[in-house]
Amino acid sequence: MSRQRTVAQNYVFCPICGKGKIIMENPDSDDVPLRLILPKSKKKAHWYIKCTVCKSQIGIAPKN
Repeated sequence: MSRQRTVAQNYVFCPICGKGKIIMENPDSDDVPLRLILPKSKKKAHWYIKCTVCKSQIGIAPKN
């Protein structure tokens, strides 16, 4: 019988409400610099995710 392992994880919370977990990160992985882009920003996002709490659409783009 195998036992399930739990891995400690960090969360990035919604920058609008501060309550919704929008990204889960494995602390053992390599860091990939990302930028969160707020709604109505002039910056372009590559991906979008919606906060499950406040329903705001948050953009995500790699940092250059």
